[in-house]
Amino acid sequence: MFACIYGQTVPKSQIHENPGEVQLKDLGFSFSPLVEQTALDTVVLDVAGQDLLFGPPINLREPGGNHAGIDSLRALANEIVRRATQSGFPVNVSVAVNPDVAIHSARAFKGVTIVPPGEESLHLGNLPLTMLDFSLAGIEQERQGEIRETLELWGLRTFSDFARLPLAGVAQRLGQAGVRLQKLAQGKSDRRLVLVLPPIGFEQSLELEHPVTELEPLSFIFSRLLNQLCLNLHAHALATNGLRLRLKLEDGTRHGREITLPVPMRNPKTLLRLLLFEIEAQPPQAAIISVTIVAEPVKPRVAQTGLFIPLAPEPEKLELTLARLAKLVGADKVGSPELLDTHRPDAFRMKRFSIANRKNKSHRNWQSATGNQQCVMGFRVFRPPWPAEVQTMQGQPVRISACDVNSPSVVRGKVICVSGPWRTSGDWWRTDFWARDEWDIAVADSVPPQSEVLCRIYRNLQSEEWFIEGIYD
Repeated sequence: MFACIYGQTVPKSQIHENPGEVQLKDLGFSFSPLVEQTALDTVVLDVAGQDLLFGPPINLREPGGNHAGIDSLRALANEIVRRATQSGFPVNVSVAVNPDVAIHSARAFKGVTIVPPGEESLHLGNLPLTMLDFSLAGIEQERQGEIRETLELWGLRTFSDFARLPLAGVAQRLGQAGVRLQKLAQGKSDRRLVLVLPPIGFEQSLELEHPVTELEPLSFIFSRLLNQLCLNLHAHALATNGLRLRLKLEDGTRHGREITLPVPMRNPKTLLRLLLFEIEAQPPQAAIISVTIVAEPVKPRVAQTGLFIPLAPEPEKLELTLARLAKLVGADKVGSPELLDTHRPDAFRMKRFSIANRKNKSHRNWQSATGNQQCVMGFRVFRPPWPAEVQTMQGQPVRISACDVNSPSVVRGKVICVSGPWRTSGDWWRTDFWARDEWDIAVADSVPPQSEVLCRIYRNLQSEEWFIEGIYD
């Protein structure tokens, strides 16, 4: 059985301004998962299997159907009309064995119409032929005007006039398009619904009966929502590269957290652990009464390694390890360094790890740089810099003594070669401005085993203190 919902108040010229089209589809999905959007103002749904809610099913073998089945269909149609009225727009509802009969009846008759089996021609016979929907027979727009003009020249005015014509004559003069139209007029067409896919839901919400303050019960709630999200993603062959968590608190405020993933994932256990780490790092200030999790759908990660390439750690396990480290040492101390757009010495920040595809050109340049025999020097930065005692003569360092406060390493000796100074300064309008003089020096280390050390030193012009910034290897 099929039910057609015809929304009378949906203006076709202002469909983008009126939410009636969306309301009709939502109304159809509330009664059946099998819904067809036939037109902007017409929705057809398969209502088979509604006997548990509205009564026994109709007997299709009995002409006119059984009375109990007719009453159950009428109860179903009345419930559809009631819900539409609550939403603020009136509708016509028709129920029939044939979806096309239900469409024509809903458009022609107001209120609720039940077409029993075998009485299709009786209900449609007196309808004017101008109401015959040519699109249901799959006829192109260019051909419709020609066929309508032909039917008018034949003197046909109603559905029954067209239905009584001999099939052979209709096929000879109008072809297969005319045969399909005559079956529509007779109420004997046979087709499948062109189903509308239900809206994809990558958002899960749950209103809690009692406020939650502890992490353990909250983890069960997260697990339930994430399992459903990952099932939806898997059903559509998708993954997610980010989660948004929205918590409604008992004091009326809201607490939101956002997780950005380096690669697309859809493992609920991994996502659950990441969410719990995020909540532990920044817990809400009040009890939780509502939880909402939104996943950003993306295409899943596809990776294929070579036979002779060693296996790398799985991105999911690496992300969990990084989350644990961020919980221990702080999120700003885990990641990959990124240079800042400034002249401040050693200015960088830590950003999240991300996987980027390298182009072949950059890969070749990297290989040529590492293979160049002239690239034989590197600079080892001390963090924090070593405090130093420096003797100067005519503004140039001549002797230095420095040690690391956290280890027995020392640099002590006579400066045998010096280059500098280079003065840098900036951010004078801020409290953390910098101003310093830098030198590159070679030190004849007096500590056994004796050797020469090439290092960079600088003097803080604000405090007049000396430091070793690093050494050259």
